[in-house]
Amino acid sequence: MSAVPASLRRLVTERAGGRCEYCLMPQAASAFEHEPDHVIPVQHGGKTEANNLALACLRCNRRKGPNIGSLDPETGALVSFFNPRKQKWQEHFHLEGAMIQPLTPEGRVTTKILQLNDVQRVVERERLIVLELYP
Repeated sequence: MSAVPASLRRLVTERAGGRCEYCLMPQAASAFEHEPDHVIPVQHGGKTEANNLALACLRCNRRKGPNIGSLDPETGALVSFFNPRKQKWQEHFHLEGAMIQPLTPEGRVTTKILQLNDVQRVVERERLIVLELYP
């Protein structure tokens, strides 16, 4: 992985408002520091620059890994992941309580591969909602 300079790290964090750009988990509620994620990984030609970096929590970043997409569970078509630099979260996902509901093929593959609605993550979001820390 390409090192991300501190100034670029700060820009990515500030631009995201301190929240994971995939699951909306606030940095303040996370045990681990959120990380700049290469939306298009370096091994696929992605650059370490602002327009290719998104703030990601440890869970989302590790599950995404070097992948750029997956097979849509509804259609079987190969679909790219949600891209926070080019797409709006609200157009691809909808919150129903603590559940993140996908609205598009990109939303479906991102939800599936990043496991946005695994039980532990939903329970954690429910607690944060009660504390008014999520979203």
